[in-house]
Amino acid sequence: MKLINMYSPAGNRLGILTERGVIDVASQARDDAAPVTVMQALHMGLDRALPLLRKIEASAAAFLPEAEIVYAPAVDDPEKIFCIGVNYRSHIEETVGSFTPAEAPTVFAKFRNSLAPHRGVVLRNRTETRHDYEAEIAVVIGRRCAYVSPEEALDYVFGYTLANDISARTLQKVTTQWVPGKTCDTFCPLGPCIVTADALPYQSMHLTGYKNGELRQEGWSTDMLHDIPALVSYLSNCCTLEPGDVILTGTPAGVILGRPPEQQDWLQPGDVLDVCEDTIGTLTVTVRDA
Repeated sequence: MKLINMYSPAGNRLGILTERGVIDVASQARDDAAPVTVMQALHMGLDRALPLLRKIEASAAAFLPEAEIVYAPAVDDPEKIFCIGVNYRSHIEETVGSFTPAEAPTVFAKFRNSLAPHRGVVLRNRTETRHDYEAEIAVVIGRRCAYVSPEEALDYVFGYTLANDISARTLQKVTTQWVPGKTCDTFCPLGPCIVTADALPYQSMHLTGYKNGELRQEGWSTDMLHDIPALVSYLSNCCTLEPGDVILTGTPAGVILGRPPEQQDWLQPGDVLDVCEDTIGTLTVTVRDA
């Protein structure tokens, strides 16, 4: 099932994306227990929310044209946004070269100010000239968890969405701490939808990234050094994960930073960025000046 978060004057609402269009769950629900926002669905967890949403999908009588939907970030109120660095072997080779992977993942964070929606804009930071893209798969947590093993980890995953880890490379590289260059306003586009975990095996994701229609990045989830169960387990041993927490799982080769200096075409106003996965769909944003 594909769930979307859409803007409405009364607040963000939960939608189900189908081949016939979008079901506005709030307008179609006949059960008071049904979630009507993305955050409500996440707090219910996949086991409780999915049967209710399937009933609504099966009985829906009205559909909104997807082209008319105004998207909100796929998760609009996460408590935590974790990001994993240098997690694809191909990306390590292009940006680091000789590198001995640590036993633990490289972790940094973004904050809620960085969220942006599908069909939204990314605002260039006014102090930065080297803006970059990073196509990523994002994990959405659906149950509170702490100290879980990799074997248990998938029981706590609600689903998957797409992210673009927009990066201000000068700010990122000023110190060994990456956060200043990673969590600028709108630097975490998230969407277009959440595909529930039952519909997308984590081992078979095919990820691509485009700049102005040109293929720049391509990778498979099998290329991750630390796979999704390992990441969820590791982070749950650092702190308690809550429903709605998001984990960006790293990016494959093809970022601007990894290109030869004469080919580093840093992001400019008007650039269009697409992140694609075969099942999840396409997350599209346009670059603008702040």
